[in-house]
This record gives sequence, C-alpha cells and structure tokens, in this order.
Amino acid sequence: MGNVSSFSKHIPHIVLFTLFILPVFKVSSLAADAEKNEASVQEQKYGTGDWGGDRTELENKGVTLTLNYTTDPLTNPIGGMNQSAAYAAGLSGGLHLDLERLADLNGLKFVMTSKWGQGRNLSEEDIGNVFAVAEIFGDDVLRLADLYFEQSLFDDAINIAVGQLTSGVDFIASPYFDLYVSGAVHFNPTGLLINVPSFTTTPHSQWGVRTKIQPTPDWYFQIGVYNADPDVQAPSKHGLDFRFNPEDGVLILSEFALLRSSEGYITGLPGRYALGGYYDTSDYEYVAESEREKAGNGGFYLLLEQTVYEEQPDQGLTLWSSLAVGLDNGINAVPFSAYAGASYEGLFPGRDYDITAVAAYLADFSTDLVDQDFELVWEALHRFQITPWFYAALDLQYVSNPGGRTDIPDAVVVGGEISIDF
Repeated sequence: MGNVSSFSKHIPHIVLFTLFILPVFKVSSLAADAEKNEASVQEQKYGTGDWGGDRTELENKGVTLTLNYTTDPLTNPIGGMNQSAAYAAGLSGGLHLDLERLADLNGLKFVMTSKWGQGRNLSEEDIGNVFAVAEIFGDDVLRLADLYFEQSLFDDAINIAVGQLTSGVDFIASPYFDLYVSGAVHFNPTGLLINVPSFTTTPHSQWGVRTKIQPTPDWYFQIGVYNADPDVQAPSKHGLDFRFNPEDGVLILSEFALLRSSEGYITGLPGRYALGGYYDTSDYEYVAESEREKAGNGGFYLLLEQTVYEEQPDQGLTLWSSLAVGLDNGINAVPFSAYAGASYEGLFPGRDYDITAVAAYLADFSTDLVDQDFELVWEALHRFQITPWFYAALDLQYVSNPGGRTDIPDAVVVGGEISIDF
C-alpha cells in the first residue's frame, strides 16, 4: 500500500506533463502540414497576421503594436519542500511610436509597455529555492511597465532614454538569457536582483535616464541613473506610482563592452565581452542584523558571449557566461553568483530554427547566513520553433541545495514553456 500511495501523489504531475508534451508534437506535426499547404502562416511574423495589410501600413507610418502570451507549466515530482505543480503566465503588450515618421521629430521614439501576470511561484511556495524555476512568473496583477522617450543623435552614435525605465533592459542583459525557462537569468542574473532591489527587471520600472555611446560597431559605453525606491514596485501600485525620491537614494549603473558582428576576437565569429559596475546610495540592512544599516551598496559584473561554431549566420553553437559580485558580504545575501551555458540553433536536420540549450547557475550565500551555503541549478531544454510567432519548449531542471539549505531535498523540475506573438 505504501508504494501505491507514494505513486498516486505523483499522478497529477504525470498528467500535467503528458497534457503538455503531447500537444507539442501534435502542433509540430500540424505545422509541418501547414508548411506544405499554407506557407504564408509559417512565414508571417505575428499569429494574427497582417490585418489585411493594415499592420504593415501602421508600421510604415511609425506605429508598432505588440502582444505576447507566455506560459510556464511546471512540476516538481521529486524533492523540494512539497511536491506540486503550477503554471505561471504573462500577457505583455507594447506600443512603439517612431516620432520621426509620425511627426518629423528626427531620431525620437516613444515606448509604452505593460504586463498582466498570472499563476503562482512554484519555487517560493513548494521548492524553496532562490532561482525561480519559471522565468515568466511575476506579480499576479496588471501593471504598467515602461513609459519613456528615446532620442538618437549623430547617426545613432549617441542614444538617450528618459522616463519610467527598466534598468535590466540595458544593463547585464543578454538575448541568450531569454532562451531558458528558469528565471535564474531571465533578462538578468537573479543574484544581482536579490542584492539590489532598486535594480529592475521587466515589468518593473523606475524614473531614470540612460545614455549609450557607440561611435563604432566595435564597442559601446553606457551609463544610467535611476530612482532607487523599491516601494514603487509593489504589486498594489500596478506600476502607476510615479514618485521620485532622490533623497532616499539613486542607483547608478555603467557598462563597457567590446563586440564583433564578424571577425570576433577569439574565433573569428560574433561575440560580446561586457564589464559593468553599479552603486546604490540607499541604506541597506545587514543580512544577519536587520537592526543595523549601512549607507550604499556596490558591485560589478561580467558578461561574455561567444559563437564558437557557425553553420550559417544565426545558426550554430554559442557559449555564454556571467558573474555578479556584491562587494560587501555583510549586506549582500548573495555576494557571488555565476552563470554559464551553451545554446545551439539548428542542431537537428530539418529543424533549422529550433534551439537546444543547457546551463548551470550558482548562488553563493553570504557567510553571515550560517544556515545557507550555496544553491546550484542545472537546466536542459529544447525549443521547437513551430512558426516565427509560436514556440513550445520542453525543459528539465535539477535544483541542488534549494535556498542554500541542506535540509531541503534536491528537486527535479519538469515542464516547459509556450509563447505566442499575436
């Protein structure tokens, strides 16, 4: 009876995984038929098409509308605090106005984005780890995200953005991060987000100004200054709290990068090598003594991307790595975190746009947190690019030392991700 009872508690997880994986292969088969019979569906950029040509006409005039739905159904049949299943989802919309086309304002753009989050946090509620297993999880609310103007000058050599900005869009960000289902590197490495609450990732934003200088394609330098009030990010504010409190602190970020679109430094292939730093002037509590505070918190980060094998442009093997370092062990819960991975686009014959990827994420906790050591997560996934506007990924994660605690069993997480651009 014991074995039957033990097996029965996993039935919901098995059903969830089965209901997810079968449609992936079914849809892939249907997409293959569509490729033969309806090539236009395969080639169109958005799931809702071109609206009879109206969408292209709007974009030509400078108006771009975006809408994306992404969901991460996941389960941890083994390990964690509890065995459970959950889904997280987000519906994101955007309005992008090219004011040069619309109003003859040279180099000026306006951007507004929003997100409606749904679901629950499997990591926080059932596993107990800090690297959220679902990248799309956010507050279960509708909120305004970005709201800013962007001005390009001198043939795009200088770019300035002002308004409600997401600092993580520009700093320590990589397109390879978004390939993974794990939230460890969703947009930005989690370690930095834990240490610096004023550093924002989508859909959170703060008042700020960011200037990027790129006189040649070989390098760029950028610097940003942002409001550092985490309270304005509260779910109850829905992104509509526009207070600016510089007396309470500001976050300063800078980044320098060398890059190549061809003839890369190491392999003769594309690469990027970025070094950045940050400083928040706010007061920070000590991680083990909340009654004590220290003014200011700083650190630095590295971000490396290198294509090492290329079948053709945009297809081949790319390696990436990143690390984030908080300089004060006393006020940073994760003073050191490291991330590394590899992705291959077009690994399998006939699947030129599919992506196969692996990664590892390490969080090393402050030595002042005596009951926490390190958390290590391994991830492997395959993304089926069904059409340019629709993909479905299968994902496997192994979480060692959830939350840095040895008293929580290692967890196995299975599931995936579905994303549609409407």
